[in-house]
Amino acid sequence: MSVGTCLQRRRPLSVFAVTEALPLLEIDRFAAFQSARFCYVSDVMRTLCLWWLFAALASGAWAVQLNFDFAKNTPGQIPPGFVSLVTGEGNPAHWMVVEELVPPTLAPLLDKAPVTMAKHSVLSVQSPDTHEDHFPVLLFTNETFSDFVLTTRFKLAGGIVDPMAGVILRAQDQDNYYVVRASTQGNLLWYRVVNGKSYDMLGIGIRIPVPRNVWQELRVECSGNRTRCFLDGKLVIPPARPGAPTNDLAVNDTTFAGGKIGFWCKADTQCSFAEASIEYTPKVPFAEILVANIKNQYPRLLGLKIYANKEPGLPVIVGDLDGAGLGAAGTKYEQDVIERGSIYYLKDGNAVEVTLPLRDRNGDVTAALKTRMASFPGETKDTAVARATVIKKAVQQRMAAFQNVTP
Repeated sequence: MSVGTCLQRRRPLSVFAVTEALPLLEIDRFAAFQSARFCYVSDVMRTLCLWWLFAALASGAWAVQLNFDFAKNTPGQIPPGFVSLVTGEGNPAHWMVVEELVPPTLAPLLDKAPVTMAKHSVLSVQSPDTHEDHFPVLLFTNETFSDFVLTTRFKLAGGIVDPMAGVILRAQDQDNYYVVRASTQGNLLWYRVVNGKSYDMLGIGIRIPVPRNVWQELRVECSGNRTRCFLDGKLVIPPARPGAPTNDLAVNDTTFAGGKIGFWCKADTQCSFAEASIEYTPKVPFAEILVANIKNQYPRLLGLKIYANKEPGLPVIVGDLDGAGLGAAGTKYEQDVIERGSIYYLKDGNAVEVTLPLRDRNGDVTAALKTRMASFPGETKDTAVARATVIKKAVQQRMAAFQNVTP
């Protein structure tokens, strides 16, 4: 059956502002009932924003934020997705989640206002090994990262050997990575570790106070060959001259183009990490991951497409189950779904096709979701739409699980 024939047989279904569970009425193609919520608004900026959002999903330019919420992990255990390793001598340390009093991120508005401490789940470690060449590493193994912004709060509490703690970047394994570490001797240093050998003497650093038992924020930006390190919001690596512009300042190194991230300390250092997160661009576009996951969850699903507006006019496919239709133009029916919140149903042999509005967290229509499913004897329009709605909700839940970050 040709696409043109399919389109001619489509009929819009009525929608309701609060729920889609009401009886669906088949009426003339362009006379679907529209609630006030989904009335067409000629808002060019909103259209362009929606295109940017979904085009980013399809192109891989979509940045997401991964938050390491240690409160969701079992106290006394290593957080899921991490593995404890060691660079140099000795055995891996016992990293674990513990509860600790942590001050708020924002300072009090008044200088003399008391600082309210609250219990938070944090990542903590202290190895009994005091060898100078013992560096415990906690590596996150669930993802690799190329360009990203890694942020964490940290606190150095003690240790017999020179207390040091920090993060590792673009790690290939426990013996090859970049490290940014702070020392209670009053310095912050970036350097390479290659084949287990620390090239700290060739690193770049700055003398800066790193007091014990004080929470500080470390942020590291990696983009291409460039790395920039911030301590408590101030660019410190590479060091900047007073009054000089800092936009072009960065450490340039080509040793590691990508890899894993993790936490690091030296010898028996007692340290803690909290409120860690990473903003990054997934190597596999999020839209591809999303539709693949949906396919695995719903094996009777024959096709899945996501349409979004590139500009005022017909939308384009930004997510496709088989990938063949990416970038192809949609039709006035998908446009009608986006602009008016309509629902379209099509019976095609042993398959049914339902196109529904896809909504963001605020309930606003952001795209059109077309599902094609294997049908069964006696299936009605209501049943088909109900099945498609279940899939739509699964898509929306997966989208909501990723926090979008403005590039």
